[in-house]
Amino acid sequence: MRKRDRHAVKRHFVQTALATMLGSKRAMAVTAIAGTVLVSGAAYGALYGGGPAEAWTIAMISALTSAVVAQLAAFQALFMAQSQLRFEQLISAVAVATKQEGVSANQVVDATRNAGQTLVNAVRAQRVNDATVKAYLDYSPTTGQGYDACGTIVRNRTLDKAFDDAPASARKLVSQLDAAPGRLVDSRGQAMANRLNTHREKFCTPSEASAGLCSVGSVPGGDTNAGLLFSGVDADSDEALARKAFIQNVIGDPDEKITPDAGKTPAGQAYLFEKNRKDSLLSIPAYSLAMIDANNTRSEEFQGKSPNEMMKLRVNQYFGGKEAQQWSSSMAAQTPRGLIVEATKMAGLEVWMRHKQYEQGQRLEANLAALVLSSTQEMQADVDRKHQAVLKQTAAQAVK
Repeated sequence: MRKRDRHAVKRHFVQTALATMLGSKRAMAVTAIAGTVLVSGAAYGALYGGGPAEAWTIAMISALTSAVVAQLAAFQALFMAQSQLRFEQLISAVAVATKQEGVSANQVVDATRNAGQTLVNAVRAQRVNDATVKAYLDYSPTTGQGYDACGTIVRNRTLDKAFDDAPASARKLVSQLDAAPGRLVDSRGQAMANRLNTHREKFCTPSEASAGLCSVGSVPGGDTNAGLLFSGVDADSDEALARKAFIQNVIGDPDEKITPDAGKTPAGQAYLFEKNRKDSLLSIPAYSLAMIDANNTRSEEFQGKSPNEMMKLRVNQYFGGKEAQQWSSSMAAQTPRGLIVEATKMAGLEVWMRHKQYEQGQRLEANLAALVLSSTQEMQADVDRKHQAVLKQTAAQAVK
């Protein structure tokens, strides 16, 4: 076989293989026919003419053609089976990939949802924590209730009770005076002698002692010293007795009793009327002085302090003393609510003190009214004289 024919046969087999790989039966048939022709051509080129050589060549060509076709058929069947297997594997892989993609998408969604829920829970927990912290700070006794909340309430109530008890103490003191409104003594001279004896025993001054009248007392001149009314003293002390004596001296001499029969006479009626008028006027300053005394009298009920001393300590919490330093330190730790609460407590104390000032103002007005009424007494005599003169003149004209 010539070299050119060998190349033709080789090209034929290559084309057959390519056609088989491409899966085209028509191309394989054409290639097979072309290969047969080429082989036949090659065979005829090898042996010329008829005879046994030609028959052998034809037989070989047929045998080779059958073998090639059989191999091609087997290759095609195998290739198709492999292609089908690969296709199924590809479809399965695509399905698995699609499923995995779906699972991955679900996982992403689930992860996003879980992340969102986690964020929401974290925000909720943070808000709950913030609310808890805020509630603790707002209502804690050290940060949200102002300075010493419980102690302040107790001090305020005690202070208010001390001043509420003062009027009763003042009325009791007034009732004990020998010149108390509505009281008549058996003997004015004896009452004044009792005052003098108390003075010499308790309130004798150095000048009086030098004159040999008495010995210097425990509170010299106390029964004439108004300054004692404004300082805190114990209820059973000589200072308290001196204040009582001072109030008696301001009120004046006591009035004597009269017999029932004398009280029925015109002079007795006039005496009692004047007694009532005097007591009405003097009861106001007597009660005012007794209130000053009561507000500055110490009591064991209030830990040995007077109402005014208690009020001073209460105010010193803000404007002086050791408590003021503690109060200032406490304010630095207060929340805005705590500062508002403390400001409210201070405002409440201010309102309470203004109320007490209002009560003092009422007593002051009553004293001024009593002073105005008492000042008209001197004018009354002159008015009475003029009235009598008018009556006499009218009567004289009527006689004419």
